[in-house]
Amino acid sequence: MELDPLVSGLIGMGALMVMVFLGVRVYIAATIVGMLGIVSIIGWDAGTGIVGTIPHSKSTLYALSVLPMFILIGYLAFHAGITAAAFDAAKKWIGWVPGGLAVATVFAAGGFAAVSGASTATAAVFARVAIPEMLKAGYDRRLAAGVVERMRTGYPAMCRCRAAT
Repeated sequence: MELDPLVSGLIGMGALMVMVFLGVRVYIAATIVGMLGIVSIIGWDAGTGIVGTIPHSKSTLYALSVLPMFILIGYLAFHAGITAAAFDAAKKWIGWVPGGLAVATVFAAGGFAAVSGASTATAAVFARVAIPEMLKAGYDRRLAAGVVERMRTGYPAMCRCRAAT
């Protein structure tokens, strides 16, 4: 029985929400819903064939294969003290403004993201550097985590622009 893609998508969204609220891990729930969604749209034989090839084809993408190396570079910079020095410099330059530590985090992470070209590595490293500092300074933990998360989603465009020049 093949379903209309819109109906299948709506059922899948509902099933995903129910599973997540029941405590199923997101990646497991998404895998189950995705597999059943593909099978319901294009049929059992074609669906099971595609479901077997999609994970391999997506996991061999170049962009995903270099991600661990970017994170390794970030942690090497963290352990070498480069990220702490960038954060300290930004804190001294901008720390006096209201919310200065959060602003300094954004500036230091922006510099690091521009140099490394990896927003994921930047977020991973600055989560270890900036969040503890902001918590010590009395910032709300949601604000500290939000600033670091914003760096992860905001700097890929800057990194691509730098790479294009």
